[in-house]
Amino acid sequence: MKELAYLTGISHRSIENYLNSRESIPPADYACKIAKALNTSVEYLVTGADVNFKKSEYTGNLLSIIEAYPKLTPSDQKLLACLASSLSEKDPKPVFPSPKV
Repeated sequence: MKELAYLTGISHRSIENYLNSRESIPPADYACKIAKALNTSVEYLVTGADVNFKKSEYTGNLLSIIEAYPKLTPSDQKLLACLASSLSEKDPKPVFPSPKV
């Protein structure tokens, strides 16, 4: 929560109140700052539903990756992005170097 407070400029106490109380709703400008810091939409923060994500369009492994992504730590999200980028190149470079023999 401290990092979110820092990123948004909203006090730690206010963010704590918004997260811990269903009765406390942030003003629109705060909701926008929080959504931007979390790289999501205000609608997703309010409803939990992403209007741009149609689950029926995705299946199998791709759906598993999409659903797991928000649960990853920021460093794991970067690692996953790096891995996906490397694997999608024509001549992919190994993400993890081979051990020297």
